[in-house]
Amino acid sequence: MKIRSASVLLFSRDLDGTAWNPAFRWTQRRAPLLVLETAQGAYGLGEAWSRYDDLRSVLDVLSSVVAPALAGLEVEEPLGCAERLRRQGGARAAAWAEAAAFSAADMALWDAAAREAGQPVWRLLGGAHGRAKVYASGGLYRDGQSLQALRDEARGYRHRGFDAMKMKVGGVGMAQDLQRVAAVRDGLGEEAELWVDAVGQFDLESAFRFGREAVAHRISAVQSPLPADDIAGLALLNRKAFPVVAGEAEHDPIWFGRLLEAEAVSRLQYCLALCGGFSAACRLDDRAQAAGIRSTPQCFSTAIAQAATLHFAAARDNVETAEFHCFHDHLAHLHLPAGVRIGDGCATLADAPGLGVAVPWLGSHPDGSVVAAVARFQA
Repeated sequence: MKIRSASVLLFSRDLDGTAWNPAFRWTQRRAPLLVLETAQGAYGLGEAWSRYDDLRSVLDVLSSVVAPALAGLEVEEPLGCAERLRRQGGARAAAWAEAAAFSAADMALWDAAAREAGQPVWRLLGGAHGRAKVYASGGLYRDGQSLQALRDEARGYRHRGFDAMKMKVGGVGMAQDLQRVAAVRDGLGEEAELWVDAVGQFDLESAFRFGREAVAHRISAVQSPLPADDIAGLALLNRKAFPVVAGEAEHDPIWFGRLLEAEAVSRLQYCLALCGGFSAACRLDDRAQAAGIRSTPQCFSTAIAQAATLHFAAARDNVETAEFHCFHDHLAHLHLPAGVRIGDGCATLADAPGLGVAVPWLGSHPDGSVVAAVARFQA
């Protein structure tokens, strides 16, 4: 497979600012995108993670290192190709920005290879079926939202075919958060699974207290109860308070190894747009399995990263469940017809080649998003 051109794009979408989590109020969502075109006319799409306050670092790596290296490249096998390019180039930027940029490259190479082969990515990854267990990711804080509205939101996910949900906590007082959790549990019903995401806002004392108080609401797991660098604290909570999920904003394999060695999580979490794409996520899932735990890929952005997350989850037996974001569902109209169907708690993917996502056009999109060109390199 020869890469004929590599284009860097910028996705952006203005939001009304009424929805927020404990760390950030959503007035805008932006994401760096990568589009590859092969000599056979196939396309490959990738998306890179970025920090809220530093998108430029990732765009710079994509434009100055990744895209030029890919244009004209002959690729025999997508597995590990982006990682080899990264090692050959040497460190030129912050480690997280390089990791995110080359994650987009890996994602796009797998998509392009699958489209050339006329196969969905999940099958190219070795999967036997295009079906992934998913949870509805929502339950953000919203200005003026009543408990009844939150209850209705949870009930709506059940009606859509989800049987699990994740919501935010840690942004208001404990008593108010517990009321919110109770409302969501009521909307979901007793049989549905409920996770909460504290976005690293608890300390040990408040995390233990939350665990004690939330028992009545049957919380299955708590994501990021403490800051990511407090591995000892996470391990203590995982042993004595509740199952811990962590890893979404990390990229360093050494950090993931320490997390597993400390038995600090009950489910290993990682983001394909940051950890190294499909190739690195396969290794992380293997390490989780070797440690005796399941894994769960995270996602919050456009249809490109969402599709990649679902294809990966469908292909890997050790993945317990994948995030299906119901707030950050940007560019969802790019899913090809019959691309993703939700039912019985699972996302079923169509047999469309690659990720099953159309190439985003430049300019305005129906959901209010705007896609702009940043750089293009041609063989």
